Amino acid sequence: MNTATLEQVLAATGYLPDGRPAPGLRLGAEAQSSRHGRVFVPDALWRSASSLTVYFKFEQSAPADDLVSQWRREVWNEGVAPLLWVISPQRIDLYNGFGTPAKEGDAQRHLIRRFENIEASLHELDELAGRLAIETGQFWAQVPAIDRKTSVDQKLLSDLGCLERDLVAGNLARDAAQALIGRVIFTQYLIDREIVSAARLKRVCGRTALPAILRDRPATNKLFAWLAQTFNGDMFPPSSVKTTPAAHHLTRVAEFLEAVDPESGQLSFFPYQFDVIPVELISSIYEQFAHAEPRTDGKRTEALRNGVHYTRLSVVSLILDEVMDGLSGRESVLDLTCGSGVFLVEALRRLVHLRSQGQPPTRELIRSTLYGQVYGVDISEAVIRVAAFSLYLAALELDPDPQPPQSLKFQPLIGRTLLVGDARTVERDGDGKAVLATPTGLKQFDLIVGNPPWSFKGQTGTEARRKTRVAGIPAQPRGEGLDFVLRAAEFSHGKTRFGVILSATPFFSRSGTGMAAAQHVMSTLAPVTLVNLSNLCSWLFATATMPAVVLFARHRPTQRADQITVVQIPWTPSGARTHSFEVAPSDVIKLSLGEIERQPLKLKAAAVGRRRDLLLLEELTSVHQGLGERLASLGTKFRDGLTQGSPANQTRDAREMKGLELLQANDMQHFCIPDDLLTYNRSKAQWPRSRDTYRAPLLIVKEMVVGHPRALVAVADRDLVFTDSYFAASLPSGHKQTAHLLAAILSSALASWFFGLTASEFGIYKRKLLMRDVAFLPVPDFTSAVRSQAGQRLLVLEKALREREVEAEEWNALDEAVFDLYELNDADRVVIRDGLLRAGWQWESGRESSIFPSDSRTEVAAYAKTFLSVIEGWLSVRNKRHMRAEVLDLPSSSALRVVRFVLEEGPGNASVSVVAPQGELGDVLARIGRRLKVKIATALSAERELRVHGRNEVVIIKPAARRHWMGIAALEDADAVVAESFSGGKV
Repeated sequence: MNTATLEQVLAATGYLPDGRPAPGLRLGAEAQSSRHGRVFVPDALWRSASSLTVYFKFEQSAPADDLVSQWRREVWNEGVAPLLWVISPQRIDLYNGFGTPAKEGDAQRHLIRRFENIEASLHELDELAGRLAIETGQFWAQVPAIDRKTSVDQKLLSDLGCLERDLVAGNLARDAAQALIGRVIFTQYLIDREIVSAARLKRVCGRTALPAILRDRPATNKLFAWLAQTFNGDMFPPSSVKTTPAAHHLTRVAEFLEAVDPESGQLSFFPYQFDVIPVELISSIYEQFAHAEPRTDGKRTEALRNGVHYTRLSVVSLILDEVMDGLSGRESVLDLTCGSGVFLVEALRRLVHLRSQGQPPTRELIRSTLYGQVYGVDISEAVIRVAAFSLYLAALELDPDPQPPQSLKFQPLIGRTLLVGDARTVERDGDGKAVLATPTGLKQFDLIVGNPPWSFKGQTGTEARRKTRVAGIPAQPRGEGLDFVLRAAEFSHGKTRFGVILSATPFFSRSGTGMAAAQHVMSTLAPVTLVNLSNLCSWLFATATMPAVVLFARHRPTQRADQITVVQIPWTPSGARTHSFEVAPSDVIKLSLGEIERQPLKLKAAAVGRRRDLLLLEELTSVHQGLGERLASLGTKFRDGLTQGSPANQTRDAREMKGLELLQANDMQHFCIPDDLLTYNRSKAQWPRSRDTYRAPLLIVKEMVVGHPRALVAVADRDLVFTDSYFAASLPSGHKQTAHLLAAILSSALASWFFGLTASEFGIYKRKLLMRDVAFLPVPDFTSAVRSQAGQRLLVLEKALREREVEAEEWNALDEAVFDLYELNDADRVVIRDGLLRAGWQWESGRESSIFPSDSRTEVAAYAKTFLSVIEGWLSVRNKRHMRAEVLDLPSSSALRVVRFVLEEGPGNASVSVVAPQGELGDVLARIGRRLKVKIATALSAERELRVHGRNEVVIIKPAARRHWMGIAALEDADAVVAESFSGGKV
């Protein structure tokens, strides 16, 4: 290997900054030891926090296409590397690692880009695929061909689904079909890994290849019997040997292994290498495969009914990276709802790695870890068998020399460390009692991980949960995720670390019982970290109908005992394509249990907002009463509208409403209720509500927020019936102006900002407002607000807007009048305007806009102006110095944006100038580093957002995406610079 050339490329593209490996870069032997394969031996690899991998391979001369195709096929089978760099002195080739192999020698089909002249092309290569371009998302925007849809897990899942459908269509029971497929994958793994040789197959059953064996039913019987005897009965129970499927079923599986098209009978290319596919990926594929049962009669599968959702490996890595950091490897692990063992397989791998301390692990070490440290429980015997299968494969994969086969016999796991049973009662009898009950109480574990059910099973499920509920402990009103966490805590000790995926709804609920249950769990397990995954649920948990969080507890011993750390992971366009995610320092907020107990709205606000949001939220809620309280003082409240229901449910008298106008789902516009509504003419309805519900003046709010983040609100000055698409408050007749003023406030940017931060579902789940969400909105005293100058302006605006569609400048005027009514300062107005934009990220167009590269001359310059407004507030007190900003006019394709703030002596006005960068981005960063004596590239490896302090200057460097350069970011960056200046902090 020509080290100088490889290192030159890595250094120029940010993977080896300042001569040191960036976090995640592994070189030489370290890169090679982290994987096993056939012919591909990487010279370097870079792995992100979510396990996304880039491979680097160096050759003295450009390799032949056939060899590159073999490398790329291995990379594809690993399923974690979207990118393969093949480097030689003559050129650099970038290949798509997620592209499905179609035939031998198909490398050129997956070539993304070729750079012929290394010296001249390094800058261009860095801009396309350097580390900053990968981490900031610039690369994925430029290379749409790389997509998880063509990766090994999606391809294998699709092929297994087709295979299963064919087997079931051939009258094989679904569980038997899945068991057969699992045994065949296990067997093919043994063959591909050369644990079972062709000669051994010949001696056992007279054939040398698995497809030929499967076409011979007696030979298949012999093979399965030998495997059951050689390994043990967990994967090959006696019943499976006695009931070998029919010949036509075995033939269909043989065709799968031979890549025979079941319809045409033509041979195609079999891309899979089961010895290369990571075991945890096989396990997760099998889990997803098991969850993908076709729905019948419109009903959900059993897995979905139980609230079980497939766990992607990127989340498994996120959780285990946190809870296993700094461990010895001697710790025990429990997953009370283990499914097919995705968490257990990866935990086993990591425990073995920790125990072996950099040396090749011995079989004794691997087996002792497997038999004594990794425990799982699940109610389904079928998935427990898959978990056993997955753990056996993992142990074989970790074994440095898995030979001879007869010495590899495993002890049974089922009934010893893998238990079939209900997690709520598993220790009461049978194997569970023997394993988990001790003379001093329940067995205690050092790590508790998993993805328990999120389900809500209606009244029946609630009754079942009540039977196991402990008196005096607040219970989650819908769903049972928190029940599982408290149940798991019974198997913990004071230092047990938790990493659990849960539904986000109880944490962000506005119901009293939901909030109490969430707060009880957090106080029981504190210190706690909550990671909000709601922005990723469209691909992370595609079968889920609710958002997700990860609950970490006690995993960082240095945290305060009452600390609640909240992390939001933003949406990125590359997330669904790469199954990766990013976190910046500004995405992390720390609270205390006391803060959340005093103001529960803060928890969701921290999960979706920023520090300045929380400060303004605290101020507004302390100064103003909530809308619900204000309405209560008038003797009214929000009420749901009429539910007509199906004919069978129309059992209640609705004659009082006959003859009134009817406001239906799509009738209302902003501020406007049409004059030509239909008349309600029914005598019965499912829920007609009382007649007083429909008495004018009515402040009517549409439940769903459509098209953009402003609530749809109007006032009816006449009695009318509104459907349950709306909710409304009937105000006293003397408060017509109050109703119209509230319509303006509820339609404003301030309301959208507030709902985005605090509403139960809006902002994380559904574009929907609930009555209690709106009732929490802080509003001024009605009488003084109506009489105020700003209130009068709002009433004039609202009246004018009833007659026409609202234009952008009119929305701005309305927002400014609301700001004046609430007496907001300039900084607070910036926070709320940005809050309106952020609320719009629930729509695809808003999300796309948030990651679009910011324009240095407009958006970054506006950021600089807002930043200076904070600093000048401090400097103006003494009026002896002033600050100016220099925005570097970098091209839109650059991965970063850079602003330099310079502190100058003497009074003066703050100013912003846009300056030419004098060279490429790398040159700019190098000059800044030399001037400020900081290794910029190394610092950027550790932090996505960087503030570099000099004697009289600070340089801010962040990714180019607009979301990093909003006004609220400028305010918070300025706050941080002021705090660092007082503390003498340096980057």
